[in-house]
Amino acid sequence: MKLLYHPEHYHGDGIEKKFFEGWYFKIVSNDNNETFVVIVGIYRAPLNTNDNESHAFVMVLLYGFDCLYYRYEVNEFEASSSSDMEFYVKIGDNKFQKSGITLDLPSSRLIKPTDKEYEEYSDLLVKDWINIINFKSSNHSNTESQLVNSPTLKQDLLNNIVRHKFISYSIHGNISFDKIVPFSATCASPSVMGPFAYIPSLECNHGLLSIDHRSQGNIEFTNEENKDDFKRIIFKNGYGYIEKDWGTDFPQSYIWAQTNSFMNDDGSSIFLSVADIPLISSDSLLGKVPFLKNSLPLRFPGRLIIFYHGSTKTTYNFSTYTLSFVHELNIEMDNLAMQHTNIYVSNIQGYHLEIRIKRRAGRGIPLRAPVKQFEKMSLRVEESLDAEISVKLWHKRRYNDKIENVIFHDKSINAGLEIVGDVMWIAEKYKKKSDSIKLEMSKI
Repeated sequence: MKLLYHPEHYHGDGIEKKFFEGWYFKIVSNDNNETFVVIVGIYRAPLNTNDNESHAFVMVLLYGFDCLYYRYEVNEFEASSSSDMEFYVKIGDNKFQKSGITLDLPSSRLIKPTDKEYEEYSDLLVKDWINIINFKSSNHSNTESQLVNSPTLKQDLLNNIVRHKFISYSIHGNISFDKIVPFSATCASPSVMGPFAYIPSLECNHGLLSIDHRSQGNIEFTNEENKDDFKRIIFKNGYGYIEKDWGTDFPQSYIWAQTNSFMNDDGSSIFLSVADIPLISSDSLLGKVPFLKNSLPLRFPGRLIIFYHGSTKTTYNFSTYTLSFVHELNIEMDNLAMQHTNIYVSNIQGYHLEIRIKRRAGRGIPLRAPVKQFEKMSLRVEESLDAEISVKLWHKRRYNDKIENVIFHDKSINAGLEIVGDVMWIAEKYKKKSDSIKLEMSKI
């Protein structure tokens, strides 16, 4: 509770089992040609499992390469855990602060994914994709139904999964941050989670530390197996973004997307997370209370949607707790693994936000995440660094007003995107609620 207004700090003090916490740093070059992501954190294995799974980590994502996962011992992890302290995370000789990051990652720390892990990861991806195709075909054309019934569908989808090259890079460098745009906290919204931040039983919590900032510095990659293979990325006035998660598990199903490198409007940023949320985690103290345990899971589709307009320095919040309304959440996919996700929301102030996302699934980078079914950090999440996001924000005086005052309309071609699990359950829940509200309004 002491850290309600300081989500940036470490929340795991005193927790020895079943816990994870991770910080996500994203840097994009000013010309949009290079995207560099660093995810740092700690994972503590559940009771009655192999304690060797507990460890600290640094993950590095770079377009076209496999995820580089550097593993450290738990005792090599340090982090600020009090609001009286300046925010920092230290893993080995790597340092992470709001003012910047320092990387010293020797290739000897690397954990290379096995063929078996990739096979399990691919099977989970295809299961998610077929679920999307199945759902759409049950409500649409005969052509889509034929696609689902195709005996080669699974193999067709598997063929779209790219296994990127793994290179034993040692990574060194420094990047500094300035002109940080924080998420403004209030009593009602001590963090981006709004009043939900006061609930201690959630399985996954989210923090938005920097909506947008500038990045300066350079990162060097040295291939320890081939010294001639050397890569340097220089960031001059690049884009930057920081968020984090902590809890016991990732949501079983969710959509996450982010970009702050739009083509025409410098300084604007969009972040969205739509997830299947258990109101009480089965691993929490409340989840062990008998009458509550018997009623689990108490699930609802929750969303965090934050748009920051750089030109006017205005933050627009369309999250669940703002009483905004979801008009549409539509997810589609074909057997070539092309995904389209459209989200349209509005709020009681008359602001409307439409987000259209597309990507070629299977070309993203496999990430390790805390997965409940495996009780360890497993390959589960595909993160794309080249998704295309189109964002339109406008205002209407009245709900049925045809005149739109367009405030923002732009796109990004190197957005981050993750679509995991049974996202069609989330879409269906929003559709039923939207249809119900529209029916009631038609009676007025």
